[in-house]
Amino acid sequence: MTWWRPGWSVVAAPVVLVALVAVVRTAHARDARDALMRADPETILATPALARTALALGHQGFVQHCASCHGTGGPDQARGMPDLTDGDYLYGTGKVAEIEQIVLHGIRSGDPRGWQLAAMPAYSHAKPYAAEPIPPMTPAQIGDMIQFLQFRHGTATDAAAAARGAKVYAGSGGCYDCHGNDAAGDEAIGAPNLLDDVWLYGGSPATLARTFREGRAGVSPAYAHALSPAEARAIAVYVADLARHGRHDG
Repeated sequence: MTWWRPGWSVVAAPVVLVALVAVVRTAHARDARDALMRADPETILATPALARTALALGHQGFVQHCASCHGTGGPDQARGMPDLTDGDYLYGTGKVAEIEQIVLHGIRSGDPRGWQLAAMPAYSHAKPYAAEPIPPMTPAQIGDMIQFLQFRHGTATDAAAAARGAKVYAGSGGCYDCHGNDAAGDEAIGAPNLLDDVWLYGGSPATLARTFREGRAGVSPAYAHALSPAEARAIAVYVADLARHGRHDG
């Protein structure tokens, strides 16, 4: 078979061949993306062909849409950016489908399908939390709460203050309602575990005091209108892989 026909220029055959290769590659890429959407998202990383497609496409999407905040995937406590490589999850348990939900609909993004069930109250304000009638805390109570948290981490310096903080936690502060009676958090609403050493904004007394005073309500954008379903799934697979392998790709 020849790609040359009478009347074609010498350049025509290579040009046609390049065009055909491009068409084939486009078709293969489309088929690969379709396969991502047909697959169970939790099996993609265990399926080599799907994993290669998802990680390549996901890395590209992560760099374009996510890296401006998350960088290489490591933590940025100054801005409350979580460590995407440590396997500790604020929302959900690290399933690809859960991450995909965040990519598509965000956290406190304004998208009604996004995660936005709770936020950290600003206890120095007259009305700390718009959704619930929680009373403010005095500076002394905030100090007691910090001692309580440090007590739970074995670093408290004032046992009496820690005991008072425990009463605020379980009472007027309403902290138990999100973080649980055991302070272990609730991934269903994005309430962090207060017993481990993973801090979103940092665990120093000064940072904790600021958290209690001003509250926290981080936002992750919703990309449902900017990404195709396959691109969103690929980014989710890529982020899930970051946690499993501790990769810090750019």
